[in-house]
Amino acid sequence: MPFSLWATAVFRMAGARSAIVTVDGRYPELLTAGSIKCGRLFLRCKSIPIELGAGPNASLVIGERVFINTGATVVANHSIVLGDDCRLGDLVAIFDSDYHPLEPTRPTRIAPVRLGANVWVGRSAIILPGVTIGDHAVIAAGSVVTDDVPARTLMAGIPARPVRTLDIPDGWRRD
Repeated sequence: MPFSLWATAVFRMAGARSAIVTVDGRYPELLTAGSIKCGRLFLRCKSIPIELGAGPNASLVIGERVFINTGATVVANHSIVLGDDCRLGDLVAIFDSDYHPLEPTRPTRIAPVRLGANVWVGRSAIILPGVTIGDHAVIAAGSVVTDDVPARTLMAGIPARPVRTLDIPDGWRRD
């Protein structure tokens, strides 16, 4: 049975500025070294905890009516913004840092990530640093997003590529 009063209190005691947080299942793993701000948030953590938070000097902003499913990882090292009405599937990972250099001559890549309003990210998709996803876009399950995604676009693959344009009117949101 989902509960919200206790979950909201836990978020606020951890330093997050939040509206109502509802958790169905396990509590998320919270990293609160940075700034977290969220609107109404629903977390479904039935089998694997969600990792959520912001590292030192980082910012995580979560809009209104956002849903995050089991095992997702959304931890900002710089800046991650999830727009209103976003839906993240099981095991989704959103990274704004590569965490370490790939080669000795290149620095660690750190770049903000932004998801627009009403974005749906399917199971096990990965969003990499520096990506902006436009409003109403859909990322297919298992995709790896390496470049910006236009609004109202279905993306799929590794790396993710446009499949088709979606016919979604302004104001419509996923339930």
